[in-house]
Amino acid sequence: MVQQCDVAECANEVAQGKSHCGRCKKKFYCSGTCQQKDWLAHRKQCKVPMPRISVVDIPGKGKGVIAEEHISRGTLIVSERPRVILPEQASKLQEAISRLSEEDISFIMSFPGPENNPIVGRFQQFMNCVGDDGTSAKGLSSTICRVNHTCHSPKGGPNATYFWNDISKEEALYAIKEIRAGQEIEVSYKPNPWNYENLREKYGFECRCAGCARPPAERLASAQRIRAYNDWVNIPKDLGRVNPFQMLEDVEKQILIISAEGYINQVGPRAQDAFKLCAAYSDEASAQKWGALYRDHLTMYRGLTCPELKEAKHLAAKPRTFEHWGDCGIWTLKGPSKQVLECFYPPEVEAAPSALNKDPTSRSASTATSEATQTTQFSIADMQTRTRSR
Repeated sequence: MVQQCDVAECANEVAQGKSHCGRCKKKFYCSGTCQQKDWLAHRKQCKVPMPRISVVDIPGKGKGVIAEEHISRGTLIVSERPRVILPEQASKLQEAISRLSEEDISFIMSFPGPENNPIVGRFQQFMNCVGDDGTSAKGLSSTICRVNHTCHSPKGGPNATYFWNDISKEEALYAIKEIRAGQEIEVSYKPNPWNYENLREKYGFECRCAGCARPPAERLASAQRIRAYNDWVNIPKDLGRVNPFQMLEDVEKQILIISAEGYINQVGPRAQDAFKLCAAYSDEASAQKWGALYRDHLTMYRGLTCPELKEAKHLAAKPRTFEHWGDCGIWTLKGPSKQVLECFYPPEVEAAPSALNKDPTSRSASTATSEATQTTQFSIADMQTRTRSR
């Protein structure tokens, strides 16, 4: 198999057995110049050994990605630069397409898409990124773009999430659940709680996951609950004009409702709301607990290089530095309940992780509950830092 240089703008091939990163053995370069050029971005991930995965044929789905070993929750599965980047601006898109090489066109056409206007049609499947000129663009990567979709639902949901890393200029894929060896890695192409009726229009397929296979009445009931949740989120909330106890009750209620629909990724934003409320009412202990939950959410869903993570860590440790600390007086409220913590911190799994992932990056709900009484919590970020330092 021909190995290409891992520097995005380089199209050279790498001679077999030549010039790979001597530390992680994961990155390949055609020359020392390319390796030096890539080091500033690559060094942030170099110490993290990535788990073994494979792109394979999945019955009824085409290509897909499976884990070749157990992958612990919170693990960086793969981080890669897009092989093809196209601008989002319509005025520049056609010109960029006209400059694509035959290899790039062949790569794009290896993905499913419409017969009419095939390149632009497949462009809808590209992931958001940033072009070399700093403008908004879309990219198509070799591995992450092969990961198939599954819906958030009470029947299950994605076991991974992906996002664009603005620092490394790479797309990153993280495990948000324990993934068994041989299990397919799946993400949600629509991570926010909206309906999925336009999947065929945008991505060219109809989802047949367990959630979509539910009876129509059951799916309708779910859609109504999700719509009610979205309506609640969009209601303007003046912290100085609400009953803070009732507000916290509403936050917890909505977390439980949306988590039951499979949207665990909504726990973090609501925890941030609760943190702001507790801080505005001068409740340091409760603010720390909600802040720690939001911090762990960012680490799980956005990675260690997330721009907001540094501030989230700081506020979780020192909520008194919040800009609106004490604006609404002094009240004693409460931190997240055990039920809320169980939504984000799942029970410990019995399956033993592989040697690569022997340090789980998640805590059980019981552990999180006991630790929530302490000023400093052990977090996902802490564990990943330990793993990196080995």
